[in-house]
Amino acid sequence: MWGRTRHDEPVADNEHPREQPVDPAAPPPAVRPPTEITPEQIRQFQDFQRFQELMRDQADKGFPPPDTPPPPGFLAPWGQPPKESLPKRLFKAAVGKIITGLVILAVVIIGGYLAIDYFLGPDLDKPKASEVGGKKAEGTLLFETSPDLAVRRIYEDIAQGDSTRTCDRFEPAARDQFTKNMAEYGHTCKDIVQTIYMAVAADRMKSEYANPRIPASAAPIDGATASVSSCAIEVTGGPRLGLFTLRQIPNSEQAGGGEGQWIVSAHQAEPVDCAGLTPPTTPSN
Repeated sequence: MWGRTRHDEPVADNEHPREQPVDPAAPPPAVRPPTEITPEQIRQFQDFQRFQELMRDQADKGFPPPDTPPPPGFLAPWGQPPKESLPKRLFKAAVGKIITGLVILAVVIIGGYLAIDYFLGPDLDKPKASEVGGKKAEGTLLFETSPDLAVRRIYEDIAQGDSTRTCDRFEPAARDQFTKNMAEYGHTCKDIVQTIYMAVAADRMKSEYANPRIPASAAPIDGATASVSSCAIEVTGGPRLGLFTLRQIPNSEQAGGGEGQWIVSAHQAEPVDCAGLTPPTTPSN
């Protein structure tokens, strides 16, 4: 029998179609490189094999197979990290609760402290005894009961470095005057006290500076006021502090044992060398 080729050329049935001639100018067929297998793919394949072995082992033991295939990168149970023991999990839970409790306790303590300080803490806006004209001195002994002792305590407090007590012996206006007149030692009353204290302490003259010799004539009292000039007293170991004007605090006699208490009500600067002023006289004590 005769058949037909693609070009309708008759050929016998027992004959093979003639091969088409190869074009020598055509490029050779591309050679497909072999697929590269990565170590990760090998690991996943091995994991999958172990999974299959596990499933067969489970099936041999009568367990039903899983409904879904394993996810990519499945690790067999022996490749997974072991679960923590119950005591270890309980211990971690207890530690976490303790830490949480400590944090809450710290917050409560801090909050309580702030609340107490806010509602019951010191009233920073409340003036001191000296700032209300010494009204607290009506029932409490806060100041000295004589002008010369009041001035002596100022020198003593400075020699001890007690800036708070020193500055509280002044009324506000007098403290401002003292700060301005003694500005070479600092910008505030407390700064002035600390500067003089450090100089006196460095020279080891604290005891001498704390005990100026004050004669009776250096502290004359005129009714409820008095003036004490540092040039009328003998000061050793540190600078003179100028002229102090003091007033007696009204109604402070009861707390002072029958004698009124004295507070500095004004301050004036004096020459360092006391030139032209009354020199110290013989002390009375």
